[in-house]
Amino acid sequence: MRDPMSWSIPVFRLFGIQVKVHIFFIVITLGLFVRELTLLQYDNVWWLDKFLLTVVVLFGTVLLHEFGHCFGARYMGGEAREILLWPLGGLAYVDVPHRWKALFVMVAAGPAVNVLICLGCAGAITAAGFVPSINPGNVPLSGEFTNYREGRTYTTPDRTKVYKAGTGEEPSLEEIRNRVREYEKQHKSGLPRKTDVDEYAKAADSMGFERLVAPGWLVWAYRIFWLNWVLFLFNMIPAYPLDGGQLLQAVVWARTDHRRGVVVAAYTGMAFAIVFLIVSIAANESLFLGLSLFMLYSASMKLMQLEMDEGPFGYDFSAGYTSLEKDDEPPPPPKRPGFFTRWWQARKARKAARAAEQRQKDEERMDQLLEKIARSGQGSLTDEERQFLKRVSARKRNTS
Repeated sequence: MRDPMSWSIPVFRLFGIQVKVHIFFIVITLGLFVRELTLLQYDNVWWLDKFLLTVVVLFGTVLLHEFGHCFGARYMGGEAREILLWPLGGLAYVDVPHRWKALFVMVAAGPAVNVLICLGCAGAITAAGFVPSINPGNVPLSGEFTNYREGRTYTTPDRTKVYKAGTGEEPSLEEIRNRVREYEKQHKSGLPRKTDVDEYAKAADSMGFERLVAPGWLVWAYRIFWLNWVLFLFNMIPAYPLDGGQLLQAVVWARTDHRRGVVVAAYTGMAFAIVFLIVSIAANESLFLGLSLFMLYSASMKLMQLEMDEGPFGYDFSAGYTSLEKDDEPPPPPKRPGFFTRWWQARKARKAARAAEQRQKDEERMDQLLEKIARSGQGSLTDEERQFLKRVSARKRNTS
C-alpha cells in the first residue's frame, strides 16, 4: 500500500494481457463527469451523455490505445504483460528488443489505433453527408452539424434549428415568435422542453416548421472521432513521456545513438513540461498541472536511469589522470542514494522479478507444448499456442 502505483484493481485479462484500473483513474473520470454537470453551457445536455463520454468512451479509447502499444511490441518480437489505466492516461508494460525500430513501432502503434478510429468515424459521418470538424476546441457534447448535400444544419437534441417545412429557408425571428404565440393560445401551454425531441418536433411541425435533429449515431460517431483526435494530437507532442517524445527518442537514436536519443527526448520533455506548468497555473487547471509535474518527473527519472545503466563516463577524471595511481588510498564512503533513486531501484528490482517469474512460467509452458507436439504433432496446437511459441522463440533469439 505504500506504493501508489499498486493502488489498482484487476479488471480482466485479454490476449494474455492483464488490464488493471487505478483507483485514481476512477476518481479523475468521475471528477470530469461532475465538472461537465456543472458547466452552464451544457446545462440542457442529458447527464447520461456526459457520463458516457467522460467515463465510458474515455475508458475504451485509452484502453484501445494501450492495446495498440502491446500489439506493436509483440509484432517486433517483444512481450506485453499488463495495461494500467491510471489518472494521467494509460501505461502499457512491455518489453521490446533494444533497437530503435522496435521502440518506434511499439510507440507508434498506440496513436495509430486512434487514427484508425478517427478514419472509421469520419468515413461514416462523411457518407451520411456531414463533415467532421478537426478543430479540437469544438467539444461535441452540444453542437451543430451541417449537411453539405442539403445545405441545412442539424443539431444535438439540446439545441434548436428550424426551417420552413420542406425547404432550406430559415424563418425570421418575428415569424417564429408569432407562431409560438399561436401555438400557446391553441394548446393553452408552453412549448415542450428541447430535450423532449419527439414532442418538440411535433410542436414545430404543427407550427409549419421542420426541426432538424442529428441522429444519435451521428452525434456519437462525432464524439468518438473528437475524443480520439484530441488524444492523438496531444500524444504526438514531442515531449517525453508522451508518445511523441518517445518517437523523437527513436528518431534521434536511429541517426546517432541510444544515449543521445534519451537525452534529447528528456530535455525536450522538460521544456514542454515547464510551458505546460505555466499554462496550467494561468488557466487554474489542476489536471494539466498534475500532467506537467509528471512529465518533469518522468524526464528526470529517464536521465537518472540512463546514468545508472551506463554511467556518464565510466570513470571519474575530476582528480586528473594521476588519480589512476592512487590504488592504495581507501575508497570514499558510498553516498546514500536519494529517495527517487531508491524508489527507481526498487521499481527496477520488482520489474526484474516479474520478468524472471514470467520467463519461468513461459519456460514451463513451452516444455508442456513441446511434449504435446511430440505426442500429437504440431497440428494439435491452437492458434494462441502457436503464437506463444513464436513469441518465446523470437525472444530467445533476440537475447541470445
